[in-house]
Amino acid sequence: MASSLQLGVFYALLAGVIWGISPLLFKRGLLSSNVSTGTLIEQTMSVVTLLVIVTAQTGLALPEISAKALLAFVAAGAVGASFGKIFYYKGIDKVGASKATSAKNSSPLLTAFLAVIVLGEELTFLILTGVILIVAGILVLTRVETKGEERGGPLGYFLYPLVAAACFGVNPIFKKLGVDTGSLPTVGAAIAQITGLAVMLTAGRFLNVKPKWERVPALSFFYFGLAGILEALGSLFTFYALIHAPAILVSPIWRISPLVTFVLARFTLRGIEVVTFRDGVAASFIVCGIFVLTWG
Repeated sequence: MASSLQLGVFYALLAGVIWGISPLLFKRGLLSSNVSTGTLIEQTMSVVTLLVIVTAQTGLALPEISAKALLAFVAAGAVGASFGKIFYYKGIDKVGASKATSAKNSSPLLTAFLAVIVLGEELTFLILTGVILIVAGILVLTRVETKGEERGGPLGYFLYPLVAAACFGVNPIFKKLGVDTGSLPTVGAAIAQITGLAVMLTAGRFLNVKPKWERVPALSFFYFGLAGILEALGSLFTFYALIHAPAILVSPIWRISPLVTFVLARFTLRGIEVVTFRDGVAASFIVCGIFVLTWG
């Protein structure tokens, strides 16, 4: 049992590191393109990557999957790989990769409470302490520093990553319900990403997001595509993590990504995004809260 939990934690950490790198690549791509086109390229590449993995694993035969698992994976894709992603990348464009990633990673609050209500997992004092730390980090994030001049950040901009946080908070619950049926994690990840792409091309228009193919510079296409591959791998590892451990444990762990993003942004986004000491404090609050939730 202990080895299974450790394996779940390992997969969750791996997903967190990968997802910490992905937004930096996406931000690079935005230098010569836009959020809608970048999201479409990223999501399409994610689907292609997972379909290649599924085909390599199962061949051309259609894998068996129960109706319950199918519905759960479709729901996970709708809230996580589509609406959550749309709001998340709009947040990256408005407030920057490090801030958007940190705010988005408040999602363990909702996941923890839903895990208790839906999955019957235990809510402890440490979990409540983790919630307080995460909320404190979000409050720090609402102060934006731009080019050395400190000012109050427009709170409306932070609604984008916070709505994304709500979507990503529900997402692990659906994933867990799906993998508990015994379905292959690769199949679950592929269904979720395909659903995300389909919803993005339809319902996304109601959010004034109209993904469409258009000419983009080769370098932007490269960054968006690479971000899509990492998104696919990160998503796949979360499914593997949920096979081996409870959602209330591994979901907070894979949200270590803001710390990864913050550290790397200081070196890779110079001249593109200003990352301040205050951003680091905010990310630290959130990451500390995540690990307190884990121990809870």
